Amino acid sequence: MPSLAIHIVTHNSASTLSACLESALSQQLDTPPYVRLFDNASTDATCQIARQYPLVVIESPINLGYAAAHNRLLAGCTEDYVLTLNPDVRLSPDFCAHLLAALEANPQAGMAAACLLRCESLESPPHAVDGAGLFMRRTRRQGLIADNAPLDQRPSQPGEVFGVDGAAAFYRRGMLAAIQIDGEVFDEDFFMHKEDVDLCWRAQLLGWQCLYVPTAQAQHIRTFRPGRRERAPTWMRRLAVRNRYLLLLKNDFPSHLLRDIVPFLAYEIGIFAFMLLREPRSLPAYGQAWRLRAKMLHKRRHISTKRRVTWQALRHWFR
Repeated sequence: MPSLAIHIVTHNSASTLSACLESALSQQLDTPPYVRLFDNASTDATCQIARQYPLVVIESPINLGYAAAHNRLLAGCTEDYVLTLNPDVRLSPDFCAHLLAALEANPQAGMAAACLLRCESLESPPHAVDGAGLFMRRTRRQGLIADNAPLDQRPSQPGEVFGVDGAAAFYRRGMLAAIQIDGEVFDEDFFMHKEDVDLCWRAQLLGWQCLYVPTAQAQHIRTFRPGRRERAPTWMRRLAVRNRYLLLLKNDFPSHLLRDIVPFLAYEIGIFAFMLLREPRSLPAYGQAWRLRAKMLHKRRHISTKRRVTWQALRHWFR
């Protein structure tokens, strides 16, 4: 039977961690998953809670960020599949079984997205669809399929999607090895935010598919979402802007972007105006992205040497 690792990165996650871990350790599989947790310098009871469960716990004295923490976990991973799981997610008991079966039946697919259901706490019932995989807009802003749709309108048919949301992302480890750049699966320059979109875009360019599996369901507390931006700390909002441009520098094509130049520029003007008038502390994101341009272009050249798919073939994902 194929083997599975569940990787969780935490930072002050005590309020939801027990429910998350109990669901991860209760997966209905012939071979139990190997659960590893990397803690990014929590100051609450996260590590004490984690040590009560049968899993590997790695405690970092500093916050390395989401991307680097997952790379540390992947460095010691030998399992066939990996689920990267946020600590604010509760899995259904058959969650991993459905995703594993889908990828086993489709060797050209390197990742699988589940149907996430939005809730305000992991102890309360879901009230809407949280997401059914990722799509990209013509503005180059990522989106969640069926975001906030009523529960009875959740997508029920399996199929292909652009990518998988990082809250509960199921990957073939062979794909992760194939798409890494300079030993990094997740781009550590992103620190956190949009690193999952970057991975999916890179995988698509290298010819890997992503499947949506509606029978795999989980509850998720969506903290950073439209309408709640002001609740995020300043540094996180700045990263969200900066990483948008890192994403484009690495993965997009001038010819592709020109096809969408009108909606793209309109959105860019909107971003700048919003930051200028409402969020001036995010304006340094432009300078930060500029200083990282050489590193992104180096990674872009690496992707180009392995690319198997043209931008024209991926254009249908950009709505």
